[in-house]
Amino acid sequence: KTEIYLPQVLHVEAGTVRALDYEQDILFALDWSGIDPAPLVAKIPENFTSAERQMRRIHLVDSGKERIVADVTDATGERLAFDPAYAVRMVSDLVPNAWIARALVGGLVDGLKRRGFADEVLGKLHGLLIEELRKWLTAERDRMAETLFRQEVTAGRIQFRLRADRHNWHMPKDSVTYEPKGADQLPGADGEPLHRSLFAPIYKNDLNEQEREVAVYLDAEKSLVWWHRNVARHQYVVQGWRRERIYPDFVFAVRPGNQYHKGNRLVVMETKGDQLQGNRDTEYKRAVLQLMTETFQIDQTQRVGELSMVNPDGTTVECDLVLMSEWKTKLPE
Repeated sequence: KTEIYLPQVLHVEAGTVRALDYEQDILFALDWSGIDPAPLVAKIPENFTSAERQMRRIHLVDSGKERIVADVTDATGERLAFDPAYAVRMVSDLVPNAWIARALVGGLVDGLKRRGFADEVLGKLHGLLIEELRKWLTAERDRMAETLFRQEVTAGRIQFRLRADRHNWHMPKDSVTYEPKGADQLPGADGEPLHRSLFAPIYKNDLNEQEREVAVYLDAEKSLVWWHRNVARHQYVVQGWRRERIYPDFVFAVRPGNQYHKGNRLVVMETKGDQLQGNRDTEYKRAVLQLMTETFQIDQTQRVGELSMVNPDGTTVECDLVLMSEWKTKLPE
């Protein structure tokens, strides 16, 4: 019967509170005016060899049985040209303003021409230029987005807090399983069914092998009030400064010393395999979750008739990314 709420990443401005929208609040707010493509211009090699183009004639030859052959007739005389408009379309998901994108593409072309790249050479390097342009713009976008996100957090326009006005994520009353009745349930450390999960029963096939180990460990901890295996793309989510959302694997509540409402801790945990350590996506998620932990707050304003925060003093929310090889040492903390 307990109503469980988790904080969301919210955009708060001029009295309006809503979930943070990546496109509206981050991507479209980026200032590209000060971006100089000079580093990208300097990176393009002068001696890059593009794919050769040939004219081929394909025909049938009757030699007892028909077969298909292809003869090279000559190199194509097609004159390739770099198409700025096409390049703009190819980066529209990174730079949504076509005029700004065209200026950046123009800066790249002008810089290469100053280096001595002729129009014919630019045409031959068309594929390479667009590939490198996308890589460079992606890195610049993410750099600016993180700076903007952190500035908005400092200014209070992006918040991560439990609010008294119901702008929180509400734990649902039910969860979907695709396992039939009678399927094998996941036993706890004592061999009995898991009993601290918010949803029951928990079937073995609802979790992968590593998640089962974590679930069994959590369920056996006496200081743990409840735990929940978050269902990706359907339940709790954390929005950071990239388009991709973070769907934590586990959420659990800890009551140290078994004293209710004294030093309660909600933990939002994302897990990753060791092979992804140092990976760009992994480090991004770790940074977002760390920032959310540092900026978490509880709204002290009481809204009668809507939501009362019961003795919020001392309650914390901790977000973390844990490698699967280290959960046995990190979770006890």
